Parts: sequence; structure tokens; C-alpha cells
Amino acid sequence: MRLFLVRHGQTAANRQGVFCGMTDLPLTEQGEQQARQIAQWLAEVPFTQAISSELRRARHTAEIVLGQRELVIQPDCGFNEMNFGDWEMRHHQDLQREDSAAWADWVADWQLACPPAGESFPLFSHRIGQQAQRLLNEPGDGDRLLVAHQGSLSLLLAGLLKLPAAGMWHFPFIQGAYSVLELNQGFVTLKVFNSQAQWQPASRE
Repeated sequence: MRLFLVRHGQTAANRQGVFCGMTDLPLTEQGEQQARQIAQWLAEVPFTQAISSELRRARHTAEIVLGQRELVIQPDCGFNEMNFGDWEMRHHQDLQREDSAAWADWVADWQLACPPAGESFPLFSHRIGQQAQRLLNEPGDGDRLLVAHQGSLSLLLAGLLKLPAAGMWHFPFIQGAYSVLELNQGFVTLKVFNSQAQWQPASRE
């Protein structure tokens, strides 16, 4: 199986630099353009399955990337971004002033801390770990599209490559790009990361 990973296009939260997990924002005009560019690069890929998170910024990106293909997108909440609770749509500079104790806990140990009323990192990591294991166990070949988020994709990739959770920081998925993995009987190869070039049929060999 070949897995094409795409981070959703730009949203207003990305532009503002605020925390945005479960806040269901649309794409900006630039975000739609990023998705259209990816659609051109992946125009020759014969996708057999398309998965996205449940959030509309991911679903809309997937719709644009698929274009005219007759393929139904399968929304999966397991690929949703981490829920930042009371920190949703807030900037870290504001949190340092207005929620200093919780922010200090987060900075001291982000792998154990939990944003107020949000999802703890252990729960997030467990959720994404289950998704990674499911992908490793799924039979079949073909090209599959997965559109999700910076946090969920980077943690997923770390898990698929059998790295610890902190390994996610090695994989800063950018918007307006795609990455490619090959999964073969539980073995994972990272073929392309953050590509911004045409996917050539010959490169699929």
C-alpha cells in the first residue's frame, strides 16, 4: 500500500498562530489554493481510498485534491487534531499571562500535561497509535489519500516508523505539500516528505 499524507490547507488560525484542534474552521482562500496545487501534483495518482479527519478543513482539502475522481471520502475522527480545550483559538503569548500555571505545566512536560478541558497528550497519542496500528494491519495494495493535521500526521508518522512520541517533532508537515509512505507487511518506508513537485508515474516504481 502507498499512503499519501496531506496536511489541510491554511485556516485563519494558522494565519494568527493560535491553538486550533477541534475548532471547525474553513479553509482560507490561500488554503484552497494550496489544495488545488496539490491536486495538480497528484493528478495522475489512481487513488483507491480517501480518508480525512472529521474536521471540515481536512475534508474540504481532500475534496479539492481528489477533484473529479469518483471516490467517497471516509471521515475518521481518529485522525482529528488534538483537542486543546480552553486553549482553542488562543495564542501562547496570551496563555503565558492569563493561564500561567497550566502553561508552565505544559512547557515543563508536554507529554503528560493537559490543556484545561482539553485532551491530554497521552490520550491523543493513544488514539493516533491505534490508527497507526490499524494501517499496519490493513491488507491490500493501491494508493490511498489521508488528509489530516500537523499534530495527528506527525505523531502518526512517528508511530509508523516505530519512533517514540517525541519523534513527531522531526516531521513538521507543511501546508501545500504532500508526503508518501510505502507500507508492506508491517514495514514502512518514507519515500517523500513535504514534496512540492509533480508526482511522476515512474517514481512509483
